[in-house]
Amino acid sequence: MAESSDKPFRLRPLRQTGLWLVMALLLSTTAQAAKPLTYKINGLDKELQQNATLYLNTLPTIKPRQFEDHRHEIRETLQKSLMALGYYQPTIEFHRSKKKPNQLTININPGQPVIIKSVQINVEGDARKDRAFKRLIKQNTLRVGDVLNDGLYESLKTGLNDLTLTRGYFDAELIEHQIKVYPDQHAADIVLTLKSGRRYTFGPVLYDHSVTEPTRKLLNPIINFEQGQKYRSEKLSQLNMDFSATGYFKSIEVRPLKDQAVDGEIPIFVSVIPKTAWELETGIGFSTDEGPRVSLSVDKPWMGEKGHSFTSDMKVSRKVHELSGRYKIPYGNPLLEYYSLDGGYKRTMVQDTDSRLVSASINKWKKRPGNWDQDFFLRVDYEDYTQGLQNSSNLLLIPGMSFDRRKVVGNPMDPRSGSLYNVKIETSAKAWQSDADFIKVWGRAKWLTTFYKHHRLISRVEQGAIWVDDIKNIPPSIRFFTGGDQTVRGYSYDSISPKDSSGQLIGGQYLSVASIEYDYEIVDNWRIAFFVDSGTVTNSYKKDQVEWKTGVGPGIRWVTPLGPLKLDFAFAVSEPGSPWRIHFSMGPDL
Repeated sequence: MAESSDKPFRLRPLRQTGLWLVMALLLSTTAQAAKPLTYKINGLDKELQQNATLYLNTLPTIKPRQFEDHRHEIRETLQKSLMALGYYQPTIEFHRSKKKPNQLTININPGQPVIIKSVQINVEGDARKDRAFKRLIKQNTLRVGDVLNDGLYESLKTGLNDLTLTRGYFDAELIEHQIKVYPDQHAADIVLTLKSGRRYTFGPVLYDHSVTEPTRKLLNPIINFEQGQKYRSEKLSQLNMDFSATGYFKSIEVRPLKDQAVDGEIPIFVSVIPKTAWELETGIGFSTDEGPRVSLSVDKPWMGEKGHSFTSDMKVSRKVHELSGRYKIPYGNPLLEYYSLDGGYKRTMVQDTDSRLVSASINKWKKRPGNWDQDFFLRVDYEDYTQGLQNSSNLLLIPGMSFDRRKVVGNPMDPRSGSLYNVKIETSAKAWQSDADFIKVWGRAKWLTTFYKHHRLISRVEQGAIWVDDIKNIPPSIRFFTGGDQTVRGYSYDSISPKDSSGQLIGGQYLSVASIEYDYEIVDNWRIAFFVDSGTVTNSYKKDQVEWKTGVGPGIRWVTPLGPLKLDFAFAVSEPGSPWRIHFSMGPDL
């Protein structure tokens, strides 16, 4: 009895263990079967393997048990990936291992590549004499003796088709486009024949019925083509951007009316909707010259059909409070030719200057892209101020002119190279009831160049002079001061100047500044910088009266869409102990 009763108890645990093993095996097998099939490719170089992997990634998810159903599809996909790079007779073998049921090992011998035997690119019609097509064909990379590459062939086809549209060949057609492959010879012939037809020209500008006649007169000077001129789509893209740059419109539409072409001329449709509402914008900022700053702008971009507009700005920092406004009146192209009525109030509390300036001016602007922009102005300034020990006020009528020229290569906010020139001349005289006689001339030049890709050199010179009997006869806003983020780093804002008997700054008649900076790009959008700035403000260049100030140091640059953000550590080496300052600023170098 004891033996018969003991026997079941010894067998039960074994049965349970076996059951658990079977269940674990089934679960493991099920889990393996649930995983997708992966691919391991052998026998290809890096370029072929990358292309094969890209093609395989376009396949749907395939489970191991579905392999046989997809065997042909996988093989065909691999063949296409190799043919795209000129290998038309590969040998492909599949292997699967019981140890790794989810992995498909693919051994490939790509075979001998197909070599381009001939390339024929024919252009018929008006495009045959078009330099743009000649340049595209000359630059194409399909060469006799090279391995056939479908991507380069398709790129050339796309380039030809795109060029026909951008250059106005709207009837163009690729009447022959084929690759003739001879697998047994491992060779191929490429034939492309473009029949361009006629090249269309610009027709009349057709404004939408909602665009009023005064608005049309305002926009006509911006139109950058003439009727009968050969069509180029980039002209329309630029026109769209120019309309947008006026700031007048909330909606702009510029497009060719191809279906309304007459005798090869395509009318251009233009529709605009003005911004009639007031616009409000707020901002915050920081610089070591002024510290934290808040700003507010209130604008009215469209003040009637003649293109008048109004802008106003308020900026408040610890050192400067400023309120300004401008009313613009176009007299030609509103982007380039306009009058402006400017007015403002500025409170300056910097170093030993405490100034309240009220000004109003009328300006005539003429901007000339690629050339000198011009501003001729007549300004009235009333300034009440304390400068060092001097307390005074001045009323000045100041005619003047300024000229600016900026040329950049690359991104305007972070150019690769370029130059910037600024010149300003202004004068005043007691003969027309001003409180002082003076002539002031100021100029600045900056140059930027990039060499060996990652190296940049930025240089700057600045020079100014005031002809006046006594510097105390003119207010601080006319005198010269220097020092700070944009001039001589290592010194605080406008801290370089002659001093009065109490040791306080009074400003000077002459300004000289020079700077050179070297930048090196360590990684994308990050640069390190090393700079030397030197300058002076003086009332005489005699050796015993001029004192040059020099700042040197390293910096860091982070390139943002709004221009480089700059952090500099500057040492004032002209001072005892070479004290240092941190300078923080932001904006393009030119």
